[in-house]
Order: sequence, then C-alpha cells, then structure tokens
Amino acid sequence: MFAATPPGFKNAPISKLFITITVSASIISSIAGIKHYFFLQLVPHIWGWGQWWRLIVWEFVYLNESEVLFASLLVYNLRVIERMLGSRKYASMLILSYAFTFLLAPFILILLKIVPSYTANYLPPGPTPIIFAALALYHDMIPSVYKFRISSATPSTESAESQSSSTSEPSSSTSHTITLSDKIFVYILSVQVALAQMPGSLICAFTGWLVGVLWTREVLPGRNWRIPEWWWERTRTQGMASLAAFGTGQVTGMAGANTETAGAATGGDGGGGAEGGQTAPTNTAATQGRGFGSQILDTFRGNF
Repeated sequence: MFAATPPGFKNAPISKLFITITVSASIISSIAGIKHYFFLQLVPHIWGWGQWWRLIVWEFVYLNESEVLFASLLVYNLRVIERMLGSRKYASMLILSYAFTFLLAPFILILLKIVPSYTANYLPPGPTPIIFAALALYHDMIPSVYKFRISSATPSTESAESQSSSTSEPSSSTSHTITLSDKIFVYILSVQVALAQMPGSLICAFTGWLVGVLWTREVLPGRNWRIPEWWWERTRTQGMASLAAFGTGQVTGMAGANTETAGAATGGDGGGGAEGGQTAPTNTAATQGRGFGSQILDTFRGNF
C-alpha cells in the first residue's frame, strides 16, 4: 500500500496531527522525565493507590522508541481511511474509539485475571487501541490494489525436462504457494505494534480491533456521533491560520519597519526617485527574509 496512494498528507490533516502528537508527546515525556505517570497497573495503581486518573492518560504516550516508529508508519499508511471518510468523520471515529477503549481494555484485563494461570497486571501506554480501531476500518473498507504469490519451490530447467520426458511418474517434490495482497505490508507493521509488549499490547490491539469492527457493523453505541460542525470549522480555520503564520515567519511589528526600509530604498531624494524609475520595481515579498518555521517546512516539504 506504500505506492498505492498519493504520498504526503494531502487531504489527511488528522493523520498528520495524530503522528505529530504521538512523536511530540513521547519526546516531551522523555525529556521531562514523566514517563512513569502514563503506564497502567491494576495493582497498585488502581486497587492500591486509587490513581483513577491513569485510566484517562494511559493512551496518550508511547514509552518505547520502536513503538513510536512503527505506530507512526502505521498511522501514515492508514491515512487513506481519512481520505475516504473525510477528516471530520475520521476524527470523530478516533475520539469515539478512545471513549470506549480507555475503559474497555482495563476491563478485559480484569476479566483475564480471573483465569488462575494468567498473572499479567500491566497495560503498556500508547494509542494502540485507537490505531487498531482504524485498522479494522482499513481491513473492511479498503480493497487491495494487487496480489502476488510466494512459492516455496521454483521448478528448474532440468526438473522441467525430466517431468516432460516421464509424465507417467509422479513428482516427488512438492511446492507450497501463498497468495498475498499489497495490504500485507500494513499488517506487518500492525503485528510489530501488537506484539511490542506482550501480553498487554495484544490486549490493547484486540480491544481497538473490536471497537473498530463494531463501528463498521454500525452496532457501536454513538456510532453516528460527529464533532459539532461549528466547532470543527472554527478549530480548523484557526489551526490553518496559525500554521500559515508559523510557516511564513511574519511578525506584525516588523511590517512598519519593512515598509520604511522599502521607502528609503526607492524614495530618498528626487535624484533617487528618478533613478528608481529607471529600474524594475522591487518585489517586497521576495526580499523579505524567511522565518525559522518556513525553513523547517521547506526542508521537509515534499518528503511527506
């Protein structure tokens, strides 16, 4: 699926925001030294110390760099769902998935503790359930683009000649062929995330997949809920304006200084004005210096 969709985050701002928050939250929590506030243990965090707030925050931050990498790659490849559903509907689905999974995964862990041989007490932090809810939509809604076969044996020239000369004798060599689709690459990434911290990560993946399947079958409570349109339009407009201001690096206080500088360069005295009339007009936008944010965006523009 890497080459089946247009590259980059065009028409997929929620996927871009998801990856940005996932990577930034992991880096900030590591620098600030607050990683220990995000993982969840039933004992002693819930039953012993009563830290119920951990049920709300445990899906926010990955603590492992490899999980951040594979989860970001997985979200990037799942952006095709956002392009199909629309950003508002996709964002609503992610929020609804969080509303169910942040309690459902600990509940499943409690049910498994009834099994005598099961001693797991830990849920690894990170938005794995939310990602696997989107993966369930990807499995049901996105068709495969192409298929390919992997065979365990390739017939050689000698074997082909021998088989053609003695067709009556049965062939002793057997070959096994597996037919796969281009979606297998996305599933490989999902397996890496699901098995990152067994068995807790597998519980998180199963919980998210279950919520996603219920959403696609239209039996999930609140499935038709959407982010209010007025709030969505207002937030999107303000977010795009802030991103544009950050990218251009324009400062309101510098506008007057730029105008005075341009006037001094073109006006001056009467002689300077005559000379300026003989030269081509200066493009003010082209002569303004690029801000730091613009330099960063120009560096990565086209790569994502």
